[in-house]
This record gives sequence, structure tokens and C-alpha cells, in this order.
Amino acid sequence: MGSIKKFFGNPGDRPGIRFQATIPEQLIPTNVEIIDDDEKNINNNNNKTNKDDTNIVHDSSITKNEDTESTICSLSDGSTTFELSNFKIQSNKTFDINKSFTGLHKGYMDLILDKLVFFAGSITAFFCVWVILIIWVVVGAVYNAPFNWQVVMQDGQSIQCYIWDTLLMRQQLCSSHEQILVCCNLKSKLDTFKRLVKEIHEKKLLRNNDNESTTKATMMMIDTDIASSTDPIKETGKNLDSDCPCQDDEVFDPSTLGQLPIENWYDRISNYSSTIIGSLITMGLFWICIAVWIGCGAIPQAGDTTAPFTGDYSGSNPKYKKFSNAWQMDINTAVAVSLLICTTFLQNIRARHDKFIAGILLEIFEKDEHIDIMLRRKLNDYTPHKVIVIPEAKRTWLQKTIDWYADVIGTGIGVIVAIIVFGVWIGIGTPMNWGDDWWLIIGTYTGLVGFIDGYVLREVYDRSVAAEEVNYNEVIAEDLELMQILGIPNPRDMIDSLEEQNSRVTKTLKYRISAFVNKLCSDQYSVVCGVLIVVALICISSGMKWSTTGQLIANTPTMIIEEFFLIVLIQAHNWADVQRRLEISTVLAHRHLIEYHITKMLA
Repeated sequence: MGSIKKFFGNPGDRPGIRFQATIPEQLIPTNVEIIDDDEKNINNNNNKTNKDDTNIVHDSSITKNEDTESTICSLSDGSTTFELSNFKIQSNKTFDINKSFTGLHKGYMDLILDKLVFFAGSITAFFCVWVILIIWVVVGAVYNAPFNWQVVMQDGQSIQCYIWDTLLMRQQLCSSHEQILVCCNLKSKLDTFKRLVKEIHEKKLLRNNDNESTTKATMMMIDTDIASSTDPIKETGKNLDSDCPCQDDEVFDPSTLGQLPIENWYDRISNYSSTIIGSLITMGLFWICIAVWIGCGAIPQAGDTTAPFTGDYSGSNPKYKKFSNAWQMDINTAVAVSLLICTTFLQNIRARHDKFIAGILLEIFEKDEHIDIMLRRKLNDYTPHKVIVIPEAKRTWLQKTIDWYADVIGTGIGVIVAIIVFGVWIGIGTPMNWGDDWWLIIGTYTGLVGFIDGYVLREVYDRSVAAEEVNYNEVIAEDLELMQILGIPNPRDMIDSLEEQNSRVTKTLKYRISAFVNKLCSDQYSVVCGVLIVVALICISSGMKWSTTGQLIANTPTMIIEEFFLIVLIQAHNWADVQRRLEISTVLAHRHLIEYHITKMLA
């Protein structure tokens, strides 16, 4: 059973993470022999490992052997047989990770999906969407918007959303996994930095004091003060030097923190569009439009001859019907166009956000490497970084089921299922004479599946954001603890400004209403409600023998709710992305201060 599960990619698994930061390459001796994991295992199994040999696996760490005075490099934690997670940020600002969120190494399908995710957020995909829309509008104008013309848009949009849901889910799961590894990397290095800075302080005290007991008592007092500190953001009472990087640098300016860079007109349009779409006003207008549409359905309309109507409203065509198929197709077409545009903008915003975060992280890691080199060379200390262990998160059985479905969507399994479904749909075209019902089948299927996907996307995203928030708060707290050890006054003005700005936003009525709607839509039991709605619609459509009207009844409410959920998802992304960019920028600001003071301390 385990082999079968692994074959399908371990869907639903969220194993714990073990991570150990690497030591800078500049500190690794040039005479070491570097071998990979497989070769190391072969050597161990054959008992041919020489004590003088040096092995590097996964993460490079270095220890100093006092007896042989030889340097030993090891990437994995020697106390465990578990393979450590590892990652690298490429020059194109994408992550290269050895293990995915399900605990398995990435395969070819994963790499292909990652490339598709990157393409979906590009300006090329944006232009493709608008070219398709323009062609569709022109064709409708030429042929007077026939029924099949609307069905084509609905089918095309449903298929596009079906594919985009796969890419959005994968992007969401991968991004959350990447940020957990980033926090592990920062924590692993911060632990070393605090230990080495304490040793430097201790050696200085030993040189300046003849009484060893006094020195130890002083160090105990320092440790006690740090451990008993209930407010890591508390001022130390010291002043920054005039040449210290401070508020003059852009990275310390609260007004610029968290903002995405705008490189062209497309970025500007994307920013404005995501802000407008993901707003409470848009939510209100959306439901007002739906109410108006429902009211219009009560007006008898010509063009549907499935049932006679006794009244004569035109004098020529006595066949009218309220809430007709054409009436349903009108809202389906409008929502289809809206979904097509919204998913494109959301994918772009996510891609730009990930690129922005990766760029800041590259700068943070560069400064961490410089700090690591300075401290280790000063103390001639090459002890491995601490192994950070993130245990598997506690989940309810319902959340495990949701994660299983999310993995089916965001992995190669979803692609295989989609290919089979599309193949079957095309195969039944001839028996169904390629008629209206056949055209609607694929739209109905993708619409119902996309409806459930919307609930799952919201629930999984809400949990991911909450976990990332905890990890980054821990990183910032450790940053501030290191600054206390260094005697650096915390950037209180910047933090106060950010907290004040956040407080002003969260206290507004608009934010509270939006937050309530977001929380309600992202609850795990909302997914259950979505499934029950789909089951009910399938029963109704089956009772109507999946006729055109029956399929439209299954399509219409799901598309409306799916569009609403997309608006909610865009709003949630806007809030969470801004918060994450603020936190990453704050960590970078801390690195500027820490690097400056350590450089000055070691001078």
C-alpha cells in the first residue's frame, strides 16, 4: 500500500521537516573529498570509510576534530538517518528544492507543472487571454451572438479555470513549503550567530576581568536578562552610531515596505485590478448584479420554445418563458468572462509576489553568509549549524482529506485525470451528434469540480498563511534577541509605524466585515457545504436527464459562487502577501543593522 501511495505522489502527506543551514563555501577546506549521498551509503555499507576522509552530503556543515586536527564536513545530522531538506534560490528567483511538500523528491511531472505555473503568471499568458477574448467578441458580433457562441465561452473558461485551479493550488502549496524552509534556514543560522556573539562577549570579559567568577556571574546575568525578557521589542536605551544604516535607507522606510515593484504598465494594471476586485465594494456590487439578474429572469423572454406560454407579448411569437435557458446563459457568459480575467490577474500577482520575496531573500542570505564568515573566522569555530526540526502539523481527519484532494489537484494525478476526462468527452461527441448537450457536458464537469476547488483553495490557503505567520514571528523574535545580545537598540520607530498602520486598517468596519467573510469561506466545514451543494445539483440534473436546462441549473449557481470565492481569495491574497512582504523586509532591515554592528565589534 505504501509503494502504491508513493507511486501516486504521497497525496495528503505533510511530513515533518528537518533542516540544517549550510556553512559558507569560503570556509570549507579545499582538500576535502566531496561525495554524494549514494556513494556515502555504499562506503558505509562496505565498511570502507577512512577516518581521515571528509564527506559532504546534503547540507555542508563543518566540525573541528580536536584529536586529529582534521576538518570534517557533513551535510546531514549525524544523529539521524533521515535525509535533511535542502533548497537553493536560482538566479531567476525561483526555488530549487530537493523534497516537495509531500516529502518525496520532485519528478519530471513536478518540474513541468512548476514551469507551467511560471508561464501562467507571465505577461505572455495575459496577452493570450485578451487575444482570445477579443476574437470571441468579434465572432459574437459577426454572428449575432448565437447560443453555441456563449457555450463556447463557458466551456473555454471552465476548462481554463480547471487548469488554473491546478496551477494556483500547486503554486500555493509550493510557496508555503518554500517559506517554511526559509524560516528553518534563518533559525538555524540565528542560533549559531547568538552562540558565537556570546562567546566573543565572554572572551572580552575574560580579558578585561581577572576574576573568573565575576565573569561567569556577569554572563549569567546577561543570559537571565535575555531569557526573562517578555518584550523582545523593548528599547535598550542605546543610540545608533551616526554612520549606521538607518532610516535613510529605503529598506527602513515603512512607507515603502511591502510594496511590489512596478516595472511596466501591466504591473500597474495588475495592482489596481487586484485591489479593486478584492474589495468589499466589489463583493457588494457582485451580489447586487446577481439580484438584478434574478429579477430579470421573472420577465418572460422569447427564444425558448420548450414550453408554450398562453399570453402574447409580441403579437407574433406566442412562445415565451420565465427563467429561460437563454437567461441562464447570459449570467454564465458574464461570469465566465469575469473568471477568465480574474484568474489571470491573480496568477500574475502571485508570480510577482514570489519573485519579490525571492529577491529580498537572496539579499538576506548574502548578509547571513557574510556574518557567518566573520564570526567563524574570528573564533576559528566551524561547528555545524543547528538542525531545525518542524514536526508534522496536527490536522483533523477532515483537513487530511482536504489536503489529499488538494494534492490530487496540484500534482500530476490531477493532470492525468484531466486528460482522461477530456478524452472521454471528445469520444462521446459523435454519439451525441456534437449538439448543445455535448458542448455543455465538459463545462458542467469542470464547473462542478472548479466549484469544489474554490472551497479547497480558500481552506488550504488560510491554514498555510497561519503557519507561515507563526514561523516568521519566531524568526523576527530571534532577530531581536540577537540584537539585544549585541547591544543594538531595536528599530522601534519602524516597528511602531508598521503596527500603527496595521492597527488603523484592522479597526475599520470594512476590514472587519471582509475578515469575517474570509474566515467563514475558509473554514474546513465550508468545504463540506460545497460538496453537499454539488451532490444536490447532480441529483437535480440527473432527475432532468442532464438536458440543456438540467446542465445549466448545475452550472449557473456553481459559477456564481465560484466567482464570489475568487473575489474573496484575491482579497485574502492581497492581505497575506502584503503582510509577508512587510515581514521579509523587516528581516532584511534587521540584517543591515546586525551586519553593521558585528563588523564594528570585530574591527
